[in-house]
Amino acid sequence: MKPLITLYMAIVGSIFIFIILTTQILIRPFARPEKTFPIISFLFRLMFKCLFIKVEVIYDEPLDKGPYIFMPNHTSFWDVFMAGAFFPTYISALEADSHFKWPLYGWAIKAYGQIPINRRNPRSSWNSYLKAIEKIKKYNISIIVFPEGTRSPDGKLKKFKKIPFKFAKEANVDLVPVGFVGLTKLSPKHVRWVQPTKVKIHFGKPIPKEQIQKMSVEQLQQLVYEQVKHLSEQD
Repeated sequence: MKPLITLYMAIVGSIFIFIILTTQILIRPFARPEKTFPIISFLFRLMFKCLFIKVEVIYDEPLDKGPYIFMPNHTSFWDVFMAGAFFPTYISALEADSHFKWPLYGWAIKAYGQIPINRRNPRSSWNSYLKAIEKIKKYNISIIVFPEGTRSPDGKLKKFKKIPFKFAKEANVDLVPVGFVGLTKLSPKHVRWVQPTKVKIHFGKPIPKEQIQKMSVEQLQQLVYEQVKHLSEQD
């Protein structure tokens, strides 16, 4: 049964992803991505509905349009699609520079406003974070950063990198810890099958920028780690 379910989800998901990527490329010349975000968000939500993936969104505190830095755990390639579908506002992200070379997908993420990052080069990596800060200040938009740096193979929260928290202090906006719950069951890393299930996105209370400025990078790193761990374990 699992192979048939996976086949259905692969076909339907691929069709939706193609439509979403093409739509983003076609509408980009007419408006900035934060203006067309409702269209893309609707298409992503429709995709999850057709894939029979039930998503519960929980807020510990109401969020306005920001800008914020969102920091979630990273357990699945579905994380990015869920952020596009269910986050309360448009978000840009730092994405591996190699992805921008892919046909269609690379064109779409560039049109969507993603920022290329070379994680193998610390200086180049920090320059990408500086570009993210420029976007926050110029366009008043939010940024999503996965502080683990890569997907967790077993769903357990990995050690956080330090550079995202240096970035958070430099950006000087509120930071929202986020927990993705259940995505490991949906599609574990290195596993080919996909199982429709119920998942959650749990938004924690924003950490005010004033509090962030009073903390060291290490203190902020530890605080966010503890909060994301708590949010991502709320079954």
